[in-house]
Amino acid sequence: MRLNKLKLFSFCKLHFLLAALFLYLLFAVNWIPEERILEHSELSLQFLSEHPGNDFFPSDLAPMEDESALLLSLARNPEHSTLWNTLLGADQGCRWNGIQTLLRPLLVFFHIGQIRYLCAIAFFLLLFCAAWKISTKFSFGFGFLFLFSVLWADILPVSYQLQHAGCFFIVFSAILLLLGKGPGFWKENVHSLTLIFYGIGAVTAFIDPMTIPVITLGMPLAVLFLSIQKYGQGSGTWKPLALCTISWGSGYVFLVLTKWLLAVLLTGKNLFPEYFSRIYQECFLSLSSAAQIKQLYYENLNSFLSPAGFGIKALLFLAFAFTAAYLILFFTGHKPLREFSAFLPLICIGLLPFLFYLLAPAHGCSDTGATFRALIGTLYPFALFFFCVLDIQRIKQALHAGWKLFWRN
Repeated sequence: MRLNKLKLFSFCKLHFLLAALFLYLLFAVNWIPEERILEHSELSLQFLSEHPGNDFFPSDLAPMEDESALLLSLARNPEHSTLWNTLLGADQGCRWNGIQTLLRPLLVFFHIGQIRYLCAIAFFLLLFCAAWKISTKFSFGFGFLFLFSVLWADILPVSYQLQHAGCFFIVFSAILLLLGKGPGFWKENVHSLTLIFYGIGAVTAFIDPMTIPVITLGMPLAVLFLSIQKYGQGSGTWKPLALCTISWGSGYVFLVLTKWLLAVLLTGKNLFPEYFSRIYQECFLSLSSAAQIKQLYYENLNSFLSPAGFGIKALLFLAFAFTAAYLILFFTGHKPLREFSAFLPLICIGLLPFLFYLLAPAHGCSDTGATFRALIGTLYPFALFFFCVLDIQRIKQALHAGWKLFWRN
């Protein structure tokens, strides 16, 4: 009992520390003199008017929302301070809108065109660092599959927009954090892992304006599975994965509720009905039939499986080539069928994006241009599953023997 109380206290302490940190960051960035911010904001809006849609980086997909709404939210309001506009604004009043803690300091020195370049540089730097870390910790194949999964989803338009790249920054940073732990950490540290995932969920609620938050759960969970398989010394994977999933969801939900409670206490108004109404409208209002859910899944799958530059014939040929190559490797050498169950958690992790679509169908329907990239969280765990069931050592030996036989003849 005492141990459970200590664990609960550690979660409460982490929650209050994070809430205090996020409030401090919002206060700090709103103390920045606004003259330069508003000047660069006006230059940014002019830049966006000259480069509408996805003209900055062309794509065959539907254009995503640009930064105009985010920039307009920085304007002065004679009735409220900029901080109150951030916390209680009509556009993002139900969310923390923590992306401004990144945007406002950057706007002191740069306009949005320059910020896009900086964002893209940071995005790909973190991406390649995460892929390299996975390769060095586990194997080159795992790192390659991670890189392939992210790059497959027409990622370039996302990489230069802060409000869309926020979830990916969290994913890459979380992977680097998890893989920075030594082998001894993974033996008896389930509680520490749940604290880490609680923090990931809280940071997601702070930064992300509800684009694809599920990816900050799915991708780190896949890396967590690989780490437990390698360093867990035979310990089970289902329990830590389930606990970390619950912790992530708790961090996300409790931080949102904390923001709402702070707003209610500071304003003296009961804003909860308005917040719940807004969340319901964004998630479910446009949903009226099962046909719409079917359309949602089709649009997301179609956008993910048919990235820019791929026609249906090229995609079918590529799928056929990959399937044929995999079957050759599978029949050359695979692990015993009884061991396949050890990798089933990867399949469950891969289904999380579809659960996200089911829980927020209206959001997925209206923002397919952005939300289809949640399926990166499906492709990577599924690719890991099919890769893990192969017996790489037997395949290498068979290929080596075949190569020697070929040259001998």
